[in-house]
Amino acid sequence: MIANFLFFLKIIRVFKRHNILILIEKNIRYKILFKLFTFILAPITLDKSKKGTADGIRISSALNELGPSFIKLGQLISTRPDIIGNEIAEDMAMLRDNLPPFSRIEAVNIIEEQFGGKIESIFQNFGEPIAAASIAQVHFAEIKEGEKNIPVAVKILRPNIIETIDDEMNRLDWLTGFLENFSELKRLQLNSVIKKAKEIIRFELDLRYEAAAASELKENTKNDHSFYVPEIHWEYVTKKVLTIERIDGTPADKIEILKERKVDLVKIANSLIVNFLNQAIRDGYFHADLHQGNLFIGENNNLIAVDFGIMGRLDKKNRRFLAEIIFGFISQDYLKIAQIHKEAGLIDNDQSVDDFSQALRSIGEPIINLKAKDISMGRVLVQLFDITKQFNMSLQPQLLLLQKTMIIIEGVARKFNPEINFWEISKPEIEKWLKDELGPITKLKETGKVLEALARKVPDIPDFLDRAEGAFDFIAESKLKFDTDKIRRKSRKSLLGITSGAIVILIAAILLI
Repeated sequence: MIANFLFFLKIIRVFKRHNILILIEKNIRYKILFKLFTFILAPITLDKSKKGTADGIRISSALNELGPSFIKLGQLISTRPDIIGNEIAEDMAMLRDNLPPFSRIEAVNIIEEQFGGKIESIFQNFGEPIAAASIAQVHFAEIKEGEKNIPVAVKILRPNIIETIDDEMNRLDWLTGFLENFSELKRLQLNSVIKKAKEIIRFELDLRYEAAAASELKENTKNDHSFYVPEIHWEYVTKKVLTIERIDGTPADKIEILKERKVDLVKIANSLIVNFLNQAIRDGYFHADLHQGNLFIGENNNLIAVDFGIMGRLDKKNRRFLAEIIFGFISQDYLKIAQIHKEAGLIDNDQSVDDFSQALRSIGEPIINLKAKDISMGRVLVQLFDITKQFNMSLQPQLLLLQKTMIIIEGVARKFNPEINFWEISKPEIEKWLKDELGPITKLKETGKVLEALARKVPDIPDFLDRAEGAFDFIAESKLKFDTDKIRRKSRKSLLGITSGAIVILIAAILLI
């Protein structure tokens, strides 16, 4: 209990330093008691926030000061505009976790413990840390492949980070449970946020999952020549160590250097949007933290991604839902978007499709005559998700993560080209995907999957018939009032119809392909 109280005291002090308590105060009924309580806990505290600093930026600074668990929690909260509001969510979407590195000696100890050998037998030229975040840091090294030394980047979990985060998460669990006793704070669903944070961080604390994420993204994008995912060296991957191909490129935030290299920044911006849409809508698996620090421009002017700790996934239903919504806004078909929501079961039966269509028009029409640089696809989605609350709609977390990612992608793309037109770039990509998705080839592929399932059942059909015959004999012997001969004929006829129908579909598919 004492440890929990000290933990709570630390949070109050940091929040007071960054002038965040005023945001909580807005949601508290007894403001005077709250002020008195926080003054007793933190009577003298230096205000570190600059006048006029946005709420989301102040919150991000405080979370960075509080440490790893809070940084990860902030990254998660930034995907929930439905809880914290659109403005704060947008500011917090750029939350970064740059922390001081731990020593090379500690990194070597972790590697030797994980691989059960001396560092010289595992990595050559293992260097000092080149980047440090809340959960892990990166070193450059080399690995032996035959007679050659292959340059790699080695990511290593911070010492005792698993125990630290487990401890902090348990304390946050206690704290949010305590705060939800106050009705004013109950609506923020703090406990559910912590629960989700635990799930996400559990994957980030095992670098084998990040290696698998990079591997899956590389497989999905292997034919996308403008986007590159470094190769994972699986023999040098453990729970606490990840070894990946060392890439050679210019950081995406070094705009002046890119200009000196005469890189076509307009083309790079367009490529970023197209590749993001390919990942989200075509593959349903996207890099959900593609800020400038995780993006490099290669020698061939292709995009190179790193850090695969936060990934987003969309099932086929949500991908089609997203594509049709974006295309609906592009073509200004608001009734179509409303109908899509209805068909997806996102609008209650008692809600009017026409009213929802009108609400959508209030989002779409104002952007029609705006200049390209003033149109944000991410903000359109923010407004869309805001309207959904008025129509008692619930949105799945992956769509909210997608919205946050889209805002980040837009921010990076605008650094390359402030005049970028997202709608113009998106339209042919989404149009092509929808055409393919609803076209005959996709339908045949789906039919093929049905046939495969049927084929797997074929060996069971004789056994099914034998059991059916036994059942008919039992009915006949029991003298139940059924026409068993008629049932036999109809059963065989139905089975024959199913089988012959499947064969016809298969032949048609072969001829069409």
